[in-house]
Amino acid sequence: MLRRRNRNALFRKIGFIALVLLLLWLIAKTIPYLFRADAPDEAASVVEEFYHYEQAGDFGSSWELFHPLMKERFSKSAYLQSRAHIFMQHFGVETFEFEMEKPEREFDVTVIDGVEPFAEAYKIGITMKYRSTFGQLDLVQTCYVVKDGQDWTLLWYYPGKGGEQHSSDSHE
Repeated sequence: MLRRRNRNALFRKIGFIALVLLLLWLIAKTIPYLFRADAPDEAASVVEEFYHYEQAGDFGSSWELFHPLMKERFSKSAYLQSRAHIFMQHFGVETFEFEMEKPEREFDVTVIDGVEPFAEAYKIGITMKYRSTFGQLDLVQTCYVVKDGQDWTLLWYYPGKGGEQHSSDSHE
């Protein structure tokens, strides 16, 4: 009879240890997801910061938030010239209002045709509203925000063959 009690106590101890180990394993698996909960907010924050700079005509600061692929596409000087020329001179506007859609998490995203897909990205639709010499203009643009090292960076969406043109080819 003494052996039976010891066996039951041993099984209880083993069961308790197994339960504790299972709970620790579940906690360890959940912790990374708790920290990822801020990712959509961080992605939206980058896009919001980018377009606030654009509203203010601070195209140099907005260019700094681009992903390196975008910086390859537009040299800083070409970007500054093009944005100021197109929006301020051609449209006759000094600023604009913008609306952002809620970030959508996507996987294996091809943002620029011909470039390796990003494992994870946040897609955010932007509508810029210009009051121009040509009337109210609404410009809709799809942005993606991806991690580049530790930083969130912005890319514009270039589907199909339209994405092959670089600023040096088209703006000079």
